[in-house]
Amino acid sequence: MGLFYNNNVAGPGVAKHGKQKKPFFRYWEIFGNKFWTFFKINLIYFVFCIPIVTFGPATAAMTALMRNIYLERPQFVFHDFWQAFKKNFKQSFVVGLLDVWFIVMAVFSFFFFSANMDNNEDPYWLYYAMVMAVEIIILLMNFYIFPQIVALNLKLPQILKNSFILAFLNLKGNLISLAVYLAYIALVMFCLPVLLLLPLVPLAWLSFTSMFTSYPAIQKFIINPFYESQGLKNPEIPDYDNDDEEVIFEDRGGEEAPLKLKKQDKGGKVIK
Repeated sequence: MGLFYNNNVAGPGVAKHGKQKKPFFRYWEIFGNKFWTFFKINLIYFVFCIPIVTFGPATAAMTALMRNIYLERPQFVFHDFWQAFKKNFKQSFVVGLLDVWFIVMAVFSFFFFSANMDNNEDPYWLYYAMVMAVEIIILLMNFYIFPQIVALNLKLPQILKNSFILAFLNLKGNLISLAVYLAYIALVMFCLPVLLLLPLVPLAWLSFTSMFTSYPAIQKFIINPFYESQGLKNPEIPDYDNDDEEVIFEDRGGEEAPLKLKKQDKGGKVIK
């Protein structure tokens, strides 16, 4: 084995007090590592969404996988997708039906108001702006509804209330996700062949982006305060640079000196 590497040189190990990467770089690192996994998740999600009524549970299942990816937890894609699909079926089914209805209304509104925009008798542009504002708020709420369904033990009215508040509270994350979603919607509207890519790519990427920008807010405003009220620390958040903690056994990977081997005597004595 020495032909390929030197066993006597200390490896990099895992530094206990490593620093967490900035969100931008962490996003692209995870994206690159899970690039092909997104293809598999997207294909499974597309198949499960073919019956329109299963849109909600399928979205919850994909969200559960994206949460695992965000938290960098190991998973078995199809097995975990199926388990999350069954576990979160009830709440996500209701939300999915509402989402389908809102999507239909958004499409109908676009064509209806576009056809009547030149009507000078009624301010259709104002009506359309109001409808679009409501649709955008609902889209922002969806960034938080499904992550809460898969991560928290809350009733649906509580989830909807939290999602409505977070839609206005996490402005930076919401604007990033909204820009990505609106860019994709515009791309579909002006380039319909993009729809042919739905079974392969875009939906999983969109889900990962919204998870990356929304879940930190859920942790900050909902999960962390719960654990703090119990005098505990959120186990989802790893320790970084926690030098004040008393450590009995410390992982000092990468700090070892190269191992120096002593030569044995020709007589075959064992060096102790």
